[in-house]
Formats: sequence, C-alpha cells, structure tokens
Amino acid sequence: MVLTEDKKMKIRTYGYITHKEAEHYSDCADRYAVKTENNRFAIADGVSKSFFPDLWADILVNDFVLTNKDDQFSIEKCQAEWLKQVAEKVQHPNVKWYTKNAFIRNESGLATFVTLCFEDKKWCANALGDSFLFFVPKGSTVFDDWVKLSSKPEPVVFDSFPDYYSSRNKKHGEEKSIERDLTPGTFYLMTDALSEWVFNQKEKAIDEIKKWNNQTEFERSITELRSLNYLNNDDSAILIIELEDDGNHDFTYDKTEIQSIYELVEDEKEKFIKQGTVEEKKESPIEEGEIKSESGKTIEQPQAQNNSTQQNDKKKQKKFKKALIDCKTQLKPFSKEDREKIINALCKEYGISLSD
Repeated sequence: MVLTEDKKMKIRTYGYITHKEAEHYSDCADRYAVKTENNRFAIADGVSKSFFPDLWADILVNDFVLTNKDDQFSIEKCQAEWLKQVAEKVQHPNVKWYTKNAFIRNESGLATFVTLCFEDKKWCANALGDSFLFFVPKGSTVFDDWVKLSSKPEPVVFDSFPDYYSSRNKKHGEEKSIERDLTPGTFYLMTDALSEWVFNQKEKAIDEIKKWNNQTEFERSITELRSLNYLNNDDSAILIIELEDDGNHDFTYDKTEIQSIYELVEDEKEKFIKQGTVEEKKESPIEEGEIKSESGKTIEQPQAQNNSTQQNDKKKQKKFKKALIDCKTQLKPFSKEDREKIINALCKEYGISLSD
C-alpha cells in the first residue's frame, strides 16, 4: 500500500548502542542521531584504527539530521568541524606525542555512514561502507523481499576494508542511494557487526531484534550472541524505525526511545568514581605503534629520544617542518589567531621554527 495525499504515518523509533567486550562506552566509535522534526535518521561507524573516529562519526550523524530539507548536507562542512575540534584537542598540554604526531601528518578519522529521510510521501536513503539499511515491509517474512542498502557489492562479503568518508581527504568508494514510496514496515539502520549477523541469520535475526524493548534487553542479547559466536566482538549500534498507516495527515511520532551514548558515558564515569577505579580512556584510538594510513599500512613510529637529539636531527626537522606547513593549509577554516596558536604550540613541542 502506497500513501495517498490524505494518509501519512505513525512512527515509532528506537536506538540502542554498546561497545566491544572488555572496553568502555567512552571507547565506542559507533554513533547515531534522530531528528523527528526533520524526519531524519543517521548511523555511522567510526573505523577504530583511524584518528578520532568517534568524533568524526558523531559530527556526521548530527550534522545530517540537523540539516533542513531545503539545505544541502555537506561533507566539507563536517570536515571543517572535525578539524577544528581535533586541533583544539591536540593543544592540550597532556596530549601524547603520538597524537600530536598523527595530527601533523594529517591523519584522518574514517567512518561508514547511512542516512534516511522521509519527504513528500517518499523515503530516501544513502549509504557508504558496510553499515546497512534494511527495510522489512509489513507482513514480509522472506529475507529476499527486504530492501537492503550499503555500498558493498553483491554478493555481500564482510571484510576489514569498507568504503568510508574521510575527515580530511576524499571518500573511499561510491555512495549508493535509493528512493521509494513510503509504505508500512520497519527500517533497521545498523553498523557492520549487526549487519553481518542479519545476513547470516536473516529472519531469525529480526525475530531477536523484536525482543529489544530497552537498552538492558539489547545488551543482554548482544552478550549472548557474542558468547554463541553469532556476533563479532565489535561496537554495535542500531536504529529501528517502525511505520504504521494511521490515516493521519502528517507524520506522528508515537514513541521515541533513543539511548544516548553521552548518558551511557556519564553513567559509566559515575560508576568508576564510586568504585574508586580509573577509567583507562584512550585520548584517541591511535596508540603508539598502531598508527595506520588510510591504505591500512602501519606507519613507523620514532624511537624515544631526548630533546637535544631531536633538535639536532636536521632530517627530521625538515620532515616535520613540511608537515607543519601542510597542516597550516588545513587550518584555513580557523581565524588567523587560532591558526598561529596551534602551529606555534606544535613547533614548540618539536623544537622547530617555520622561519628557518
């Protein structure tokens, strides 16, 4: 059944998210966002070995849902915001050398991304990477009848090399888009671990998802699925959007239950404080010896040196000077004062003068 002019939809939305086993919510790089006023939904999976992927995923989903239908969603705008926030982070005096190093080398945050919006009796979706949108029409019980959207080619094979948006460079891969008439049914937007599970379990997976009535039930199910080796140990996030024809003349949001990652992080912090334990939060998922380029190649890290050795290494000075000049170009969205502050702080850290 396609909507006519006098029929719109009653909508119920749910969102749940959790981290890898043995990690914390503050380490989770999955993100989602919902803006009911704009009828917009988005989910993103920050690539764990990239540079501040959680921040990149967060900016992508929130900027999309806040974009009005008359405006154009802009990756370039998201990139400028990511660069501004990361530049502020690396100025902190306690930031580790390898984080500053990665910033100077123009390392990027990477993320897969799926978006959905309802406009003019139609739904429109875009996807890049191995996060998926599934639409299950009302009454459908056959996996082959579902609408499936990602940028992965068929037959779908999940691997460690997804397409992605980069926070500093061009995207990797080409988005796929779809536009259909609005009909009753349920949309599922999910990151790759859950997507692969759905492909493997098909109708059984949807039957399990229907039991997820709250965050607690979601986490219980994820733990069980991991223990049975049905689900990979990865950050996992899902948005569920149920559409029901109620003859209304507009979209009506009957129920919205979106678990906030920010609330989960704050609750986690309070728990650590009460327990007297210290949360071992990475300032960035990039760790010493773990930094990788967008091609996946591991970047060799310099050995520990004292300041005098570092300052006397002319070759290294030239290398960092060039990187700093490149970095200065990347900081064009900032005011001149902010750009000079960032560059001077990094020069001081490595004993380099741009005027040499």
